[in-house]
Amino acid sequence: MENCFRVALPSKGRLKAPALKILEKAGLKVKEQERTYILKTSDSEFEVVLARAFDIPLYVQYGAATLGITGHDIILEREADVYEVSDLKFGKCKLVLAVPIEANLNNAVELPLNARVATEFPNLTRKFFDSLKKPIEILTVRGSAELTPKLGLADAIVDLSTTGETLRKNGLKEIEVILESTARLICNKIAYRSFNKIKEFIEKVDEIVKRNEAFNQT
Repeated sequence: MENCFRVALPSKGRLKAPALKILEKAGLKVKEQERTYILKTSDSEFEVVLARAFDIPLYVQYGAATLGITGHDIILEREADVYEVSDLKFGKCKLVLAVPIEANLNNAVELPLNARVATEFPNLTRKFFDSLKKPIEILTVRGSAELTPKLGLADAIVDLSTTGETLRKNGLKEIEVILESTARLICNKIAYRSFNKIKEFIEKVDEIVKRNEAFNQT
């Protein structure tokens, strides 16, 4: 189909439902079907592709999707060459440095030299510690970073936290906030410059976000 624009959304997780809702408010009602990752919408010029949140920036950068919704933390970690066009204001969380509660540590500088830090975010972790000129060893894990200090694998972790409850349940405490994150709408750079329909869609999304903010403040 000529000029069929793809919007990449997380296939699961806490961003999926609000992302689908914001698309519907913008006029794209998704026709969910079983066992398929490419979905039709109420607008024949748009379809939705469901993907891992971590992969969405690459889909958009390389043109497999025109637009995408994923976390600001993931966009920065993947160092994707995309336009971050809208802060959608949902999916709020923090990327934090956490250590065992019993550790007598209050900030990153107090970590021992060459401490082992487990994380799913090696690029952001490296940049953070490089900014402090603090040598560490990064252990890249895929999920359950909070278990690694208990197992003696790591001295600290860098992980996402929403309420801090998961950290507390695993005997950890936050000692630094590396960044704050929300869901973002991203766009392929060539598509943004080439198609007015994409700019119109982004404007619709921006209006929805503004209305939601105004509603929440009343």
